[in-house]
Amino acid sequence: RLADALRTSVGRSGYGVKQLPKGEGMRVACVSSQERATASWTACVAHVAVADSGEVTVKKLTVVSDIGTAVNPDGVMAQLEGASLFGLSIALYEQAVMKDGALQVTNFDSYTPLRMNQVPEMDVSFIANGDPPTGCGEPAVTVVGPAIGNAVFNAVGVRVRSLPISPEAVKAGAKA
Repeated sequence: RLADALRTSVGRSGYGVKQLPKGEGMRVACVSSQERATASWTACVAHVAVADSGEVTVKKLTVVSDIGTAVNPDGVMAQLEGASLFGLSIALYEQAVMKDGALQVTNFDSYTPLRMNQVPEMDVSFIANGDPPTGCGEPAVTVVGPAIGNAVFNAVGVRVRSLPISPEAVKAGAKA
């Protein structure tokens, strides 16, 4: 089932088919998740552009999840879309600094989640195969960051191993 999600995401995204410009990359990640003792299988292809400044822009996310039976298809899509965007927000933007056991951010002016104008093109779908229903809320959160990290590596040869994938981290990796 994980292989099906992987094949579907790769096929839908055009992965490996199109030649990308310099500074752009496209890569995949996949995950098998346990949620309330029911596994879900999810794959994500991220297409990114990395500027000379190190800033990463996600151009497109293609996310596919095998969730068994879709009891409420609209609800499944909402969960997958929201989870994908939450994963993107964590991967590129969110960072809560702690000092002496206390958060240093007190409001959204100093804590920067994903903003509406940063939402990339998205192709989110699910495989409903008649098996028992599984969870669809969290699995997409966990697969987006690794796909973006892999795409950054494909674009500029820099492997960032902590989140968020900041311009500073990309530039530091390029110098190493």
